[in-house]
Formats: sequence, structure tokens, C-alpha cells
Amino acid sequence: MAVADVVISFVVVVGIYAILSYGLTLKYGHTGLLDFGHVGFFLVGAYVSVFFVLPPDDPGDFTAYVAGLADVPVVGNWLVGIVVATVVAGVIGGLVALPTIRLREDYLAITVLGVSVIFQRFVQAETWFANGPDALRGYSPPLKGNFPLLLNSELTLPVVGATVPATPTLFAVTAAVVWAVALAVLGGERDPATRLPASSLYFAGSFGAAAGDLGRGRVAAVGGIVAGTLSGGVLLLADAILPAGVVVSLFVWAVVLVVVSARVDRLGRREWLAGIGLGTGLLVALLPIPYAGSVAVKIAGTLALLTALVGGFYRAVRTREWFAAGKLRIIGAGSLWFVSVWYFVLPLVGPLAGGDLSGALRTLFANLIWALAFGGDVGVDYLVTGLGRLTVRVDYQRFLLAGVLLFMLGAYYLLELTARSPFGRVLRAVRNDEDVVRSLGKDPFVYKVQSMVLGSALGGFAGALWAMYTQGLTFVTFAPRVTFIALLIVFIGGASNNKGTILGAAVFWAFQQATIQLASFFPPALRVNVLAFRLAAMGVLFLVVLYYLPDGVLGRADYSTPIADGTTAAGPRDGVPARADGGDDE
Repeated sequence: MAVADVVISFVVVVGIYAILSYGLTLKYGHTGLLDFGHVGFFLVGAYVSVFFVLPPDDPGDFTAYVAGLADVPVVGNWLVGIVVATVVAGVIGGLVALPTIRLREDYLAITVLGVSVIFQRFVQAETWFANGPDALRGYSPPLKGNFPLLLNSELTLPVVGATVPATPTLFAVTAAVVWAVALAVLGGERDPATRLPASSLYFAGSFGAAAGDLGRGRVAAVGGIVAGTLSGGVLLLADAILPAGVVVSLFVWAVVLVVVSARVDRLGRREWLAGIGLGTGLLVALLPIPYAGSVAVKIAGTLALLTALVGGFYRAVRTREWFAAGKLRIIGAGSLWFVSVWYFVLPLVGPLAGGDLSGALRTLFANLIWALAFGGDVGVDYLVTGLGRLTVRVDYQRFLLAGVLLFMLGAYYLLELTARSPFGRVLRAVRNDEDVVRSLGKDPFVYKVQSMVLGSALGGFAGALWAMYTQGLTFVTFAPRVTFIALLIVFIGGASNNKGTILGAAVFWAFQQATIQLASFFPPALRVNVLAFRLAAMGVLFLVVLYYLPDGVLGRADYSTPIADGTTAAGPRDGVPARADGGDDE
């Protein structure tokens, strides 16, 4: 498996958990409601959505569930299931809030935690509802049967019933979403200080739309639609899957390079060198795990090197003023260096050590052209000079990635609108001082209930996406620890920072992914213990974040300025209190 495949699966999970954590960001970060039972709405969204895509229950297949609506016209599809699951989770959140929202903060958290445990135990005990303790399967994600995309496959459009070529249509949708997301990110990085031609790339990526008076969000949408249409047209007329995937992939890499360059240019030479040293030190500290012969040496060597690395970092923070002032930037530079080596260099070590230069180049090419899957017996064959024969296809993970990115950024945009609206300012006023809100004629109870409804709906939405991604549900997945994972995600990025929620999800799941890969180097009997150890490490991470970064990595965000045309404003006014009357901040 190429490293690109691992990264795509990682981003999909990050997107789903970011949406789940959006709900807690709204409840706790913006309103001050501590909800330890958020996973209950995650569960509700997952199971309700699945009922809309399951066929009617067959008593002879050893699987029992309360309803299967897949055969019902119009209703039996994922789109309706996700919408209904989101609404139902929001309604249940409101019903739970009505009797509990007046409780003191700690009692509210415990009460909602109890409700979520009741939901989980109900699913476990009542076999007739969702197959009890056994997994609920028998459904597929949307359009899964059309993948991997081949040149001669066809797709029947729902409702309309028309048949269109599957590969150009679905690849066009994937390319449009990815291109639009990349262009939207690039729109915020057209900084004259960067050494790369960011403005020229933005103009080319938007196909000249940037020359007009459109806002950044509309430019991104237009650029994505044009790119997707061109990609679909190329596949339809020329059957050129590889060239289309190369263009989309390289454009995204160009955007990543611009974003990274803008960040690197802000670092001093000492900070950048310290970051490279930190990232290299982490790589060296992990070397005993894959290369040491005995388990004792793996564990002892790694712990000793990690202790030395952490001790050196702590000493530098205490003794070097410039290091202490830029410690977060140094950690960011070190992480960037570590990920770059892991993604581009380490996969080449094996082929090069075996003298297979062509294999190393194919590996590097597959990781660069991440929009396509390589290898296997199914796909379209190409003969590329220096690389040899390549089997190319578009798999379902790429399509799912585009969908989750679209949902994650769409939910983020709506959450930003909410936070910057008069309603959002009242929520933050409720969080800060309810008496002030009452003195201005607002009822905090009403706003708290509304916050619970919206936050729970986001949890249900994430649950529906999770059900679609995993293709199977079991009650164990919805244990109370999921809520605390979401809380950790929120605290890592910043409790009231919507953008920080995405960062927190990425940091947490990067840690999870790293431990999974490291555990694969241990004997099977010890892998469970290694994976269980990360729960303790997660608790330590939680304490470190709360102690050293109480406002999270990104700190408090400024939501005093409304969004216009997809552009967000952020500045140094994080501590400005909101006006409870919903008016503009002074």
C-alpha cells in the first residue's frame, strides 16, 4: 500500500471526527455547556441513517433490525438517511436539554453522560432494534458498486434515471471538490511575503475567475467546477485517466508548497534549524522499533532516546529565550520535517536498498500522484518511460475523501457564520455571564437549548458519515471514550476556535496512526498492549495541553467580524467580550 493511501484514509477519519467535535466546540467552546454524553448523538445519527439504506429485515439471515427502508422510492437512500439522522439527533439533543439544561455544569455533564450510556446499552440489549451485541451490516456506501472506476462503466443517476459514463462523471465530481478546496486554501495565502508566485497560481487555478469581482469562496467554487468539467471531458474524449490525475495531484501539491512556504518564511533561521533537529531527533528515537532485534531493546532504546529528546527540548525552553518564544513554531517545523521524510523518503529506502531504482521511482510517483490508485490487476495500463508498466485506477477512497472534505468544510463554514452572527455573540455572552444576558432581555435557557440542538445535530451528522465509512456498526464503537476523544480534539486546537477543531482532529489521529504503525513492528502478543498504552499517552497529552496551552494551540479566535464571500477575519482581539444584545462589537 502506498503511503498516499494511508494518508487518504487518515484525512477521511480526521474529517469525520472534526465534524463530531464541531458539536462540542459549539456546546462547550461557544456556549459553556459541558456535555460528556456527546457520543450518544453520534450513535443516534449512525443507526438512524443506516435504517434508510438497509433492505427490509429478513428473519432468515440471522440479522434483526427494526426497519429497512432501502426499497422505499425516494426515501431509501443515503442522502435522505443523513438528513433525517441529523434532524433526529438534533431533536433528541433538544429533548435531553429541556429537563437538564438548568442543572449546574458538572451535573449537566454527568446527566448527559448517563443518557448516552442508556442509548448504548439499549442498542446492545435490544436485539430487535439493531442486531443487539452483533454488528449491524448488510449495507454499502453510496455509489460503491461503481468503483474502481474503469473506462467502460456506466452510472444511473438517481431519481432522473438517465445513464451516464461513470468514470468521467464521478472523477469530475472528485476533481471539482478537491480543486475547489485547494483553491479556497490558496485564496488565504496570497501573501506578498511568500517567495512563490501564489497570485499567479491562484489566477491559473481559478481559470481567470480571480480577475473578476467574485469573492474567494465563489472563485473556489467556479475554479472547482471548471476543473472538474475539464477532467471529466478529458476522460470522456481521450480516456486519459493518468494525465487528469496528474494535473489534479500536482495542483494540490503546488498549493501545499505555497502554504508551507508562507509558514517557513515566517521562521527565523535558528527556529527552522531547531525544527529540523527536533524532527530528525524523533526519527532517530524511533529507529530501535523497526531495527532492534529484541523487544526489550525496542522498548528500552526508544524510551531512552525519547526521554533524551524531551529533556533536551525542555532544557532549551528553559535556557534559550528565543527557543521559548518560538517553541510552538519549532514544533510545527519539526512536525513538517518529520512528515516530509516519512512520506517521501522512507518509502524509498526498501527499493533502493534492494537495488530496484525503477521500483523506488514508481513508489515516489504513486505518492506524488495521490489522486489515483496504482497497482493490482484491475485498472487501465500505461507504459511510462523510466517507470515501466503502471496499472492506474480511481478507487472509492478518493471519492469518499472528496465527499468528507466537502462536508467538513461546509460544516466549518456554517459554524463560522454562526459564531460571527448575533446569535453566536449571545452564545458567548451566555458562556461568560448569564446575568448580563438576562439584564439585556435575553433568556439564556432558550439559547442553551438551541446550542444543544445544533451541537447534537452535528454529532448525528458525523455519526451518519461514520456509518457510511465503516460499512458496519457495533455498540462498542460508541463507548463514552469517544466523547473524551472529541473533548481532547477541541482542547488541542482551542476550545472556542473552529479552525482549531480541525487541527486538533489532525493531531490526535496522527498520534493514533503513528502508534498503529509502530505496533506492527512488535510481536502479535504485544501489539494489544502497545495499542492500549496509547490511552495512557492520550491522558498525558490531555494534561500537557491543559497545563501549558489552556487556550489550545491556536488560542481563542476573534469572531467579531462577519464572513464575506468566504473570507474569514481573525486578529489579536481574541479577548474582547461579546455584546449580549447581538450587536456589533466595539
